[in-house]
Amino acid sequence: MKNESSGLVFDIQRYTLHDGPGIRTMIFLQGCPLHCFWCHSPDSQSFVGRLAVMPILCVGVEDCGECLKVCKQKALNKTKPTYSKILKKDITAISLDRNLCSECGDCAKVCYPKALYFTSKSMCVDEVMKIVEKDRLYYEKTGGGITISGGEPMVQNLFAYELLKESKYRGLHTALDTSGCVDWGKYEPLLPYVDLFLYDLKIIDDEKSSKFIGVSSSVILHNLFNIAEKKIPIQIRVPVIPSINDDDENLKTISRICKKLGDSLDKVQLLPYHKLGTSKYERIGLEYKMPPVDPPSKFEMQRIKNLFERDGHNVIVG
Repeated sequence: MKNESSGLVFDIQRYTLHDGPGIRTMIFLQGCPLHCFWCHSPDSQSFVGRLAVMPILCVGVEDCGECLKVCKQKALNKTKPTYSKILKKDITAISLDRNLCSECGDCAKVCYPKALYFTSKSMCVDEVMKIVEKDRLYYEKTGGGITISGGEPMVQNLFAYELLKESKYRGLHTALDTSGCVDWGKYEPLLPYVDLFLYDLKIIDDEKSSKFIGVSSSVILHNLFNIAEKKIPIQIRVPVIPSINDDDENLKTISRICKKLGDSLDKVQLLPYHKLGTSKYERIGLEYKMPPVDPPSKFEMQRIKNLFERDGHNVIVG
C-alpha cells in the first residue's frame, strides 16, 4: 500500500554499526527541543531546517553565480578573489549576510556544488523505505534494521510512527533513538512498533539539566520508567562530557536508575565527547556554547566503564 505520509528528514545514513544490533540504516528527523551545549548536530535542531554555507565548495561566480540571481533578499555577496584549494585557482566566491537572509532555500536549490545547502528535506514514507530496502540483505544476515533518530525524532512523532509501523510491516527490526523529552502521550502509539529504545541519559540533577540541555530531567525519567514497565528492551546511552556530567555523583545516579529498569535494560553505552561537529555551527551561523575541554581519555572512559560494571551492567564504549 502506498504511504505518502511525509516529514522533514535531516539525513539518512546506510551501513551504520553502533545504533542497534547488526547493520542498520539510520533515519535522522529534523528538529530538537533540547539545546545541549555539546551537540554535534546543531544543524538538526531547527524544526524547519537551516541554510548552511560551505565556502570551500564554491566554484566561483565566474563558472556559476546562479545563487546571486535567485536571492530576492540580496543576502548573498561576492567576496574578493581567493585561492580555491579544490579548483587550484583564484575564484570569486560568495558570502552570506544572515541579517538579510530569510532562509527561503532558493539559493540552495540552484547551487550544484552544494556550497549552499538546506539541512532538511521533505520526504514521504515510501521515499525513505525505498532507500532502506536497498540493504535488506544486510539486515537479514546480521539481524539489523532501521533506527529512527534526530534531532529528537519525537518532535515528528506522527512521521516516526508511520516509519516504524511500515518497517515492522516489512519485517524489519526497529530502534528509536530518543532523549525522552516529549509528553508520554506521543510515545504510547509507537510502542507496538519499537523493538529497541536507544535512550539518552545525560544529567539527572534538575538544575544542571535545565542549564546544559534546556529541559528538566523529570519528564525524561518519567518516560523511561513507563517504557521499562512495558518490558521493551532499552539501551541507555550516556554521553560523557568533561566538566559537565562526568562527575561520580551524576554517573552513579545514572547507574542506580539503570538498575531500576530491571529486565528491560539491554546494555549501557558510554559515548565520549568529541569535537567533530564544531565546524557545523559556523556553517549555519550559530555559536558553539561548549566551554573548551578535551575529549575524555581512554583511561577515563575505562574508569567510568568500571563504575557501571560494578553495578552489574553490560557496558560498551563508543
